[in-house]
Amino acid sequence: MKIANKIKMLVIPLVLIPFLVIISGAILLGRIYLNSVFGAGNAAGIESYVNPMMVMNKVAEDIFSEIQEDMKSNPDHLLDEAYLNDVDERLESSNSVFLVRIEEEIYFHGNNNVEAIKELLPAYGDNNQIEGGLFVAASNPFFLRQQDFTLSDGRVGSAFIITYTDGIVHKMKQVMMEIVIMLIGVLMLVSGFTSLYIYWIFVRPLKLLQEGTERIKEGNLEEDVEVLSDDEIGQVCQSFNEMRVKLKESVDDRMRQEQENRELISNISHDLKTPITAIKGYVEGIMDGVADTPEKVDRYIRTIYNKANEMDVLINELSLYSKIDNNSIPYNFIKINVTSYFDDCVEDISMDLEAAGTKLKYQNDCKKETRVIADPEQIRRVIGNIVTNAMKYNQKEERILQIHVRPFDKDFVCIEIRDNGNGIAQKDLPLIFKRMYRTDASRNSSTGGSGLGLAIAKKIIDEHGGTIWAESESGVGTMIAFTLKIYHEENENA
Repeated sequence: MKIANKIKMLVIPLVLIPFLVIISGAILLGRIYLNSVFGAGNAAGIESYVNPMMVMNKVAEDIFSEIQEDMKSNPDHLLDEAYLNDVDERLESSNSVFLVRIEEEIYFHGNNNVEAIKELLPAYGDNNQIEGGLFVAASNPFFLRQQDFTLSDGRVGSAFIITYTDGIVHKMKQVMMEIVIMLIGVLMLVSGFTSLYIYWIFVRPLKLLQEGTERIKEGNLEEDVEVLSDDEIGQVCQSFNEMRVKLKESVDDRMRQEQENRELISNISHDLKTPITAIKGYVEGIMDGVADTPEKVDRYIRTIYNKANEMDVLINELSLYSKIDNNSIPYNFIKINVTSYFDDCVEDISMDLEAAGTKLKYQNDCKKETRVIADPEQIRRVIGNIVTNAMKYNQKEERILQIHVRPFDKDFVCIEIRDNGNGIAQKDLPLIFKRMYRTDASRNSSTGGSGLGLAIAKKIIDEHGGTIWAESESGVGTMIAFTLKIYHEENENA
């Protein structure tokens, strides 16, 4: 899931859940406290929350209307103590009390604090009522409803319903305090959830990524960063792991190249040291008079000359390999007819093979019009290096070399060069194309060359877009094959 979608999902608990919890809690708490003020069943509807004072007044107003009707039909009800107590009990739910005054004396009152408000009550006939009652701003404010009456015996009086406001204000303050506490709790809960969510989705993977960078900085390229999701951060972690693999491969390749370079320097030193030591020895023999006959002097000089030639060949091959390795040799790729080109190559090497006592077998199964894209000079060098190696390591009395040119598939031609020589051990077979590699660990110069011949051949074939490989069996012989791309006229026309 993408980060944008996760953020959208985070909006739901951040906005909707606190809103629902606060509204539900406020309604529940308000319901509880308003019921405690108005009595169960009286605090209903939105008005109880928007204007609880109005609801409380309405409860008192309804009872007051009933009293007015009763007094019209029979005002002497106000002398019935049971009736008076019943009205007063009903008014308790609206935080109100019932009070009856006959003449100037208080006949009935619903609380014991009548003296505090006695002087505040209007006189008989002073009945300036307004809707909802008259508000009296005393130390304990209240709403006052007054209904004058005349008893059957001629006495006059007034019935009062007194609705105190301090109870509802106190209750609503308590409700508001509870709502504020609940709001703080919900915000803390949502904040904690949000912090945990952000840590889990964003901070934790970034922390793992940071730990991965620290490991790489310290040189540890072995451990992957744990990928926790498939979002953008997870993709960054995955790319980081891929970068680590590439970096490790690069470091391993560099270390391998450094090791090969060290081996190359060591091998060059060994290969140069051997002929130089021999040259020094023969020169000293001449200088010291060991070669005391013209024949010995001539033999010493010829040996010195041959050793110098060995050094020259080695240096030339090193120089060539360096140029090929640095891509500083310009290739002259042209279209070559497979039949005529390899016929010429075989003819060139046949005389040398015949002089060396080697029997050559040649077979070309390609069509006469088959052509390849190649550099003729460099392909001759490849064939020459392979043939030279085949002759060098063939100690059998009857030596045979077979060259077979055949189609490899619709896009390549394969050239196989097979000998019946000593063969190569299977453990050495994957290494023969490495530079300066020889199967004889002693690097005996009498049988081995520079060790660069097959490495040069591989470089050249790689630059031609082909492949080169070897197959061998100890004591039976070795086959080295390489491929070249076939030229198709339709590709050029396209």
